[in-house]
Amino acid sequence: MEQVAERVKSLVQDNSHEVYSLSAQMVQLQVIQGAVARLLERIDDIVYKGWHTNSGMAHLSILEIRDTVRLVDIGFHPLHTKMQETVNAVESFSNELFDIIVSPDGGKPCINSLIGWNYHAMNNNIDVFKREFGREPESFEEVATYILDTTKKVVAKSEENKKSRCANID
Repeated sequence: MEQVAERVKSLVQDNSHEVYSLSAQMVQLQVIQGAVARLLERIDDIVYKGWHTNSGMAHLSILEIRDTVRLVDIGFHPLHTKMQETVNAVESFSNELFDIIVSPDGGKPCINSLIGWNYHAMNNNIDVFKREFGREPESFEEVATYILDTTKKVVAKSEENKKSRCANID
């Protein structure tokens, strides 16, 4: 259970970090939006002044617009790529949190996932501990120690049975 809690905590922290990163990227996107707005104002200014009809001024205006569009593109393309990666990371964290917290069997993680399998196995281990000792375990370590000791006994007994079967065959 502590493993699930630690994993949820880690996912929430990772998700929070990615959302913070996304908010910083939104500020960068606003800067790019401001540059596009200034470019549109500049184009309106060029048309208003009639420079688009003068071939020399039109040429200079086109070069200015081209340079501005390149700068906007230089800022936008990597930002878009990074934002897409961030959104994908947040989606991945959200999906994993959903699998842990919400599942078809009433809020328990899906047994088909590694986290779900560990969750169900640990709950079963706690149930076995309760039946064996008639009380709640004091800690995760107490359950883990009990399960490890029990596993060692079962393996030792299995080895003992193999040896006795081999001795009976001879």
